[in-house]
Amino acid sequence: MKYILAIDQGTHASRALLLDLHGRIVSRSGSRKIALLRPAPGRVEQDAEEIVQSVRDAIDEALQPLPARERARLFACGLATQRSTVVAWKKDGTALSPAINWQDTRGSELTGQLTPKAAADIRRRSGLPLSPHYGASKLNWLMKRVTKPDETLAGPLASFLLYRLTEHRCYCVDHSNAQRMQLLDLHTLDWSVELSKHFGVPLEWLPQCRPVVSTYGMLAGYRIPITAVCGDQNAAWSGGGEADTDTAMINLGSGAFILADLPETAGEQQLLTSIAWSSSKQCRFLLEGTVNGAGNALSWFRDHYRIRDLEHKLPQWLQTTVSPPLFVNTIGGLGSPWWQSGPQAGFINDHGKFSLAEQAAGIVESIVFLLQHNLERIRACRPIQRLRVSGGLSQLDSLCQKLSDLSNTPVERSDDAETSARGIAWLAAGQPAKWQNDRPKQQFQPADNEALRNRYRTFTTHLRQRLATRDDG
Repeated sequence: MKYILAIDQGTHASRALLLDLHGRIVSRSGSRKIALLRPAPGRVEQDAEEIVQSVRDAIDEALQPLPARERARLFACGLATQRSTVVAWKKDGTALSPAINWQDTRGSELTGQLTPKAAADIRRRSGLPLSPHYGASKLNWLMKRVTKPDETLAGPLASFLLYRLTEHRCYCVDHSNAQRMQLLDLHTLDWSVELSKHFGVPLEWLPQCRPVVSTYGMLAGYRIPITAVCGDQNAAWSGGGEADTDTAMINLGSGAFILADLPETAGEQQLLTSIAWSSSKQCRFLLEGTVNGAGNALSWFRDHYRIRDLEHKLPQWLQTTVSPPLFVNTIGGLGSPWWQSGPQAGFINDHGKFSLAEQAAGIVESIVFLLQHNLERIRACRPIQRLRVSGGLSQLDSLCQKLSDLSNTPVERSDDAETSARGIAWLAAGQPAKWQNDRPKQQFQPADNEALRNRYRTFTTHLRQRLATRDDG
């Protein structure tokens, strides 16, 4: 028996899994939590050293049940990381900055100064709309604050982790994470001179670009070759092995991401073009929609009202609320297809007359509404016959059923939340044909729900009106 080590470094935690060549989990670590810091408005950071340690602890825990004589059977390792997060560090590996999180918008001053012509060029080359959520403006911010730029290394979190975790300090990054820097040309799959000029980030400051499936060196201390590196959402696309082209995958975490196969790089203009995976011979692309306020929106609600055990109360609250109030969900800004900060988050009617249960249900329903807007855009490009959901919020039956009702599409919820880890393991193992697909834990079939559709239409009308008023003002 041969084994693959999968490392999944996400926004809130790191974990590691040991799998066999059929995709069966042999052992797994617990979630190694990582603090998320908000030192000022628009700033979201994590301790880069804490992230490294969390990964090492997760690896040790996942490998602990494997007898020493079996360690030689570990033939591949894959690393999946949170995207659009950046770090600066010394050549000895010591972090010089916090990990500036993907939710951070400190680069908004730079992005706001770029012209519409520049924004269009950035969109065409990178596949991404101009946004401070991506890495380029954050790297520009870091460059201006490090004392010795010529002696500093910087890049996506994936490149920092590779530098710290490999024996010979690999200073490189995969195509999928490089693209979220908004400095990669999708057509050449390499750093772009033109994009670097737009953002004022010199190419020599960036790690080498490599395919997702590539040789990255040996995992220090374990002598396991790292054979694939990928963004966590991109890796989740491959969680069940070769993905179906008529299926959209939705991962519901702090943010929500909806992914669908894209045969070519020319996608829908208001959505993202992402890289599912790449090798030395080919590159597979995805159409991607983003909802910033998913788990983040519920965290905002929990913190605002200081609600204890919200996750335990939510299922009952959702079940008993028939007609929730409408919530303008701009927590973290409006993602696709609007790409702007949006009006202030809040309920369309005075929330004071609604119970906490009704307000929570309204926030959950707003996540469904924003996903539906993205799904409609995706369906303009390709047919979608099925939705597969994963992530923490996918455990809410009410959310899944409403998503099925509103989209008029069957929803399947996988029985294992480890889709990113499974996906990076499949890629690292060489994409074996006999990979064990997740069996649906539960299927949600669309039902006639005219009241939900009416609320969606009202939500859309109010959001458009508020955006128009904000633009006029």
